[in-house]
Amino acid sequence: MLKFIFSETFLAASISFALPIIFAALAALISNKAGTININIEGSMSLAALAGALTSHFTKSWQLGILAAILVGVVMSLVMGLSSLRLKTDGILSGIALNTMATGLAVVVLYEVLGVQGDTSLAPSTMIPSLDIPFLASIPVIGKVLFSQNLMFYILLVSVTLLWLLLEKTSIGAHIKAVGYNPQAAQAAGIAINKVKLQALILCGALAGLGGAYLSMVYLSYYSVGMVAGRGFIGIAAEAIGAGNPLATALFAWLFGAVDYFAVGAQSVLNVPYELLNTLPNLMTVLALIFYGLKKRKNEIAS
Repeated sequence: MLKFIFSETFLAASISFALPIIFAALAALISNKAGTININIEGSMSLAALAGALTSHFTKSWQLGILAAILVGVVMSLVMGLSSLRLKTDGILSGIALNTMATGLAVVVLYEVLGVQGDTSLAPSTMIPSLDIPFLASIPVIGKVLFSQNLMFYILLVSVTLLWLLLEKTSIGAHIKAVGYNPQAAQAAGIAINKVKLQALILCGALAGLGGAYLSMVYLSYYSVGMVAGRGFIGIAAEAIGAGNPLATALFAWLFGAVDYFAVGAQSVLNVPYELLNTLPNLMTVLALIFYGLKKRKNEIAS
């Protein structure tokens, strides 16, 4: 089993399984930094995946597919923001409503555009390409893992870096953190709270859109209803455990992806019922949140 876990194949596949979760976790991070709990990431990823699949199919352009996915993710986040900031609705209830709407809307769009209700397999996506970096891709173990990946992997690395720079090195990042930490003090300092929250939600939607595009243009070659399968919520959990640090959040999200792949890959290695292995990702989420809750409580008692 250890040979399987530390193999080049496992490491590469775990990254593939983790990428949509990491995008979701980063989306949750930027919205939470601004004091907005956006549980609509799940629904945003779903509609973004559909938009990416359909756009890339009809235009034969994966670039336009990614752009469409990002735009849909941003629109979903803006709807969430306008509902909670302008209409003063409860953010959690708004997120639940939008997640529910996303599922139904996806079926309607599928039926109106393709005449089907389940997936776009009859109209396959234009796939996002993979990259093999010369010489580096042939390095044992890490070559395939780091230098022979899909383009979305490198977009993710850039996203993590830019997100860290935004939060730590720019005035916009400082405003986002100030609004999330103490909105009254931020407002007294002249910061437009609602504007900053919307800016954070736009970034949140863009990252969720990238996660959706990955699912329907890399992970699979089509969109399927329910394909997000809780990855948005798992990303939120990973962000909570990462405690607002982009790198830590990405690493914890990768861990969830690794467990997810282990549940699939280990079925040929371990003599364990696959039904039991399939519960591992959910079990991992529950245990991680329990650990996070206990750690947070310990810190509160200590302070």
